[in-house]
Amino acid sequence: MKQMLLKTKREIMEFIEDENGAGVIELVLIIVVLIGFVFLFKDKIGSLLNTVFSKINSQAESIYQ
Repeated sequence: MKQMLLKTKREIMEFIEDENGAGVIELVLIIVVLIGFVFLFKDKIGSLLNTVFSKINSQAESIYQ
């Protein structure tokens, strides 16, 4: 029983010290923050995109005419 507890403790410590998944966690956190900013500024982003695309369309029409 004591041997099993020591093995389990050693495996838990190895799991805690292992940093292989740290990059994935950082990437997920960055994506979550970016999604939060999109939701926070979605109205401003929408109006900016509408303005940009309307200017692109008007300039494209002037080229073809």
